[in-house]
Amino acid sequence: MGCSTLPDMRAGLPPMVSRNFQCDNGSRFWVRFDNRNDSALMRLDDDLEIRLAGQPVASGIHYAGFGHDLRGKGGEVVLTRPTGDSLRCTAMG
Repeated sequence: MGCSTLPDMRAGLPPMVSRNFQCDNGSRFWVRFDNRNDSALMRLDDDLEIRLAGQPVASGIHYAGFGHDLRGKGGEVVLTRPTGDSLRCTAMG
């Protein structure tokens, strides 16, 4: 029996993708997704930058770090902050 490997799901994706998000409460944030190392850099309204690590997910996206959690699919995401409050947000443009 030979060994099999799973295909790299990131193959064919651009190395980096940046998106701006608008949340239901009016706040905005920016994320640069780095498909080369499965991470994201998020910049919040207060100019705080947070590096998030990719998390296992069946479909969509899931990144977490420093108490922040970002999950979504398509242009819709939910950002959960360390305080536990969650924001529903939509990609702009």
